[in-house]
Amino acid sequence: MTVKTADEILRQIKNVEVDEYSTPCTITANVDASFDELATKMQENGIRHIPVIDGNQPVGMISDRDIRNIPPQTPLTARDLMHESPYTVHAGTLLRDVVFEMSERKLGSALVMDEDANDLMIFTSVDALNALN
Repeated sequence: MTVKTADEILRQIKNVEVDEYSTPCTITANVDASFDELATKMQENGIRHIPVIDGNQPVGMISDRDIRNIPPQTPLTARDLMHESPYTVHAGTLLRDVVFEMSERKLGSALVMDEDANDLMIFTSVDALNALN
């Protein structure tokens, strides 16, 4: 088995598009979703980030850290908890550019949208690490 060096791996992924390592985002939350609904969706689906949608547009992002210490049955909605204007890129954006921006802004995820804004994917810091594998 040949072990690649870090330089070889970085050269190999230099021109890779972010959507190659992104996951289709099938779980979202409406802006009016209750805290309990959010927590349940995230736990049942084993996800750490959930995009918040208003109509069909992503307007926010909630991570497990945002809800971790909130007691059940808290009267908050996704709108109250979300980070507005999530970092969003178009499919085809270079992975290196997305990773650099996430690092600069200390973000754990990015939303990836196709040209028609029909398909939503998520790219997380874990995906970035997997790209190095």
